[in-house]
Amino acid sequence: MRKRREFPFPMLTMIIKDDLTGLYLGRIKEKNLISRIWQKDSALWGQPKEEIIYRLGWLEAPLEMLPFASEIKHFVLSLKESGFSHALLFGMGGSSLAPEVLNQIFPPNPDYLSLEILDSTVPKAIISKESLCPPQKTIYIVSSKSGTTIETNCLFHYFFARALETLGEKKAPSHFMAITDPSSALASKASSLGFRKIWLANPEVGGRFSALTIFGLLPAALRGVDILSMLESAIRMINFSQIEKGDENPAALAAAFLASIEAQGRNKLLFWIEPELDGLGDWLEQLVAESSGKQEKGLLPVIGRQELLHLVSLEDVALIGLGSPKSSFNSLLDILSRQEIPFLLLSFEPQKEIGAIFFLWEWAIALASSFWQINPFDQPDVERTKVFTREILRESKAKGNFPDLGNRISSKGLTLYSSHQYSSVEEGIGDFLKAAQGASYLSLQAFLSPERETRLIFDRIVKKLIRYIRRPVTFGWGPRFLHSTGQLHKGGLKNGLFWQFIAEDEQDLIIPENPGEKEGWLSFGLLKEAQARADYLALSSLGKKIIQMNLGIDYFSSLQEIEKLIDSFFKQF
Repeated sequence: MRKRREFPFPMLTMIIKDDLTGLYLGRIKEKNLISRIWQKDSALWGQPKEEIIYRLGWLEAPLEMLPFASEIKHFVLSLKESGFSHALLFGMGGSSLAPEVLNQIFPPNPDYLSLEILDSTVPKAIISKESLCPPQKTIYIVSSKSGTTIETNCLFHYFFARALETLGEKKAPSHFMAITDPSSALASKASSLGFRKIWLANPEVGGRFSALTIFGLLPAALRGVDILSMLESAIRMINFSQIEKGDENPAALAAAFLASIEAQGRNKLLFWIEPELDGLGDWLEQLVAESSGKQEKGLLPVIGRQELLHLVSLEDVALIGLGSPKSSFNSLLDILSRQEIPFLLLSFEPQKEIGAIFFLWEWAIALASSFWQINPFDQPDVERTKVFTREILRESKAKGNFPDLGNRISSKGLTLYSSHQYSSVEEGIGDFLKAAQGASYLSLQAFLSPERETRLIFDRIVKKLIRYIRRPVTFGWGPRFLHSTGQLHKGGLKNGLFWQFIAEDEQDLIIPENPGEKEGWLSFGLLKEAQARADYLALSSLGKKIIQMNLGIDYFSSLQEIEKLIDSFFKQF
């Protein structure tokens, strides 16, 4: 089946080619799933009622947020009148990814604030963001639903201490605001410190479903995005998602497509994302991977473009293309016409319909999960790495060192850690790449600062690995991927391989133990190292094959050396 549907949004078009999507649209109708999701029927997902019933607030979030649009706008205007020109948001996963999408889609507006997002514990990344945001002109946003996210809290403590040094005790708290759930630890702490504003979110909306709540809307408004228009776009999609006739319901079409491809054993979802929408890939990656990756099931998001079609087999993949009406989907359709691969292509006006797109995919992954009988609103396996992190930090504080990762070999400025003993780094990398050729997928994880040059070299490495091993290759920045694809790595698909990259820090930063203090035993360098080791141990404990590469201080040169080793290895074949 190949079907093209246009919907009465500004240029919202879907093209689907898949033999079974129609069948699953029929099953959605037979099981009355559209009405049942709107009735908040927790039995849809085969879970106990208490596990689901308080996780469905996202269904009405755009409607609930409409009355607050004016309040948010007035607050932003008050910040401008007070002389603020910069905003720096601390958050992880759902608290930061939607703002990042909006930051990328909408051009800078000189009449509003410049927004920076910090979701890293790597000292160099923190120093880089700090240099862009002068404390006298910056409003700091501490964004965390639970208020207990370790990365967010550490960033809050660090920047609060820096603000106290620069602005003084009376003025510093007025440069901070919080976005959090009612009664959270962060809400209490922000109140006691005298934050400028505490925005309370709906506790019945999980992080990755929070794009259309205060978590996504306030940062967007700070940089001048018309959030009222964004909410109205989402509400149009809400109305469409209640249409019982499936092929007139874009969200139902997307849900049927996801259910269909998974039933065919196609558990790798290739996201072909046009450049103007690059930021959307990271948000979708979390939504799909963390919602579906449980009980050894799930859809693995693989982000890219041309290189995605170099896979040795297309039997276990499907493709979703996302772009604006000006996208080059004609050339992509020509390529896909020669491939036996189901696809869904979605084009839309990004600045006009991003609200609709957020809601469409939230609704689609939630409904598709009912076919798999999994809970799309939890993330049980993310806790495994958190437990290892706490244990490692306790041991480090008590003994002053980290647990051993196993066998170690060094050469050419590189240090390789692995469960196997190798005579050289080259042998270890070669053995790992051989194994990757038979793996379900390969995941690269970089606990490094994401500056442009590093992004470019990893982009080249990922594209080369896809062409060389001809299997899906994913990439994530640490520690942010722990809050997105980390769930799928541990609880989802089997037979993934994992390659970690860490480096030594030229400069480290002390994390104050409490806000308002200057001293602390922990640094960001130690926290980053603990998180990388924790995920290494968490994956190893599940029998996953993983190696870690310490790149030293000059990590860019080390990455160039690794790129050469990869090229050299595959020239032998």
